[in-house]
Amino acid sequence: MKQRSLMILGALLLTLFLVACGGTPGNTSEKTSGINVPVSETDFHIDSALTSFSPGTRYHFVVTNHGKTVHEFMIMPSSQGSMGGMSMDDMDHMALASLGNLNPGETRTLEYTFPSSSAGSHPELACYLPGHYEAGMKQSVAVIS
Repeated sequence: MKQRSLMILGALLLTLFLVACGGTPGNTSEKTSGINVPVSETDFHIDSALTSFSPGTRYHFVVTNHGKTVHEFMIMPSSQGSMGGMSMDDMDHMALASLGNLNPGETRTLEYTFPSSSAGSHPELACYLPGHYEAGMKQSVAVIS
């Protein structure tokens, strides 16, 4: 009787542990839960904790503006260079994903999954507010399979 009570208590504790950790059997895949990618923006630099990404994996880009001015965050399909004459609407249409203006000290999350067709590509993380890209707010990344 005592051994059975200990087994039930053990099973209960294991269940509580899994619930507290947010885990359930079969729900531990990176492809379904995602990977956090800390991104720091400063005046005028972008630094991502990851620079290589896998197609089909969900990424949570956690973008923090550590600068003293407003910045944005865009994932562009490739290096676009200076796009000085292009409107922000046109740039937004070109972007794979983007966050609008981030105020100094603000943190926002962008979820994005690179499609399988992007394998072998070299997207770019960038801020295209006037003059920011030209001042160095870009980081090349790679999508590898």
